[in-house]
Amino acid sequence: MAAAGTKSVLFVCLGNICRSPIAEAVFRKMATDAGVVDKWKIDSAATSTYEIGNPPDHRGQACMKRHDVSMRHVARQVRPLLHVALASAPFLCSVVAVGHRQWRHI
Repeated sequence: MAAAGTKSVLFVCLGNICRSPIAEAVFRKMATDAGVVDKWKIDSAATSTYEIGNPPDHRGQACMKRHDVSMRHVARQVRPLLHVALASAPFLCSVVAVGHRQWRHI
């Protein structure tokens, strides 16, 4: 659970190697640039098990590097973290339409 006064956001997509880690990295950079990163718990996860343990896709990493956005991430699934994630992340962002459908199965 996030500390008192800290907001949490969880970005979710199918594999957690493309869209959600990019969203996490961009959000983290924006919060850092705005001087409020210490007020946020920022995370991302997958709805599937397809890519667990894998690094972000090389294309996403290249894009983030071109824009000077730090990206340190290893794919993981939201399912084992669901209750903690829901309790601590009032902002849940599905970054792909299939994510909305898959929430019904979690």
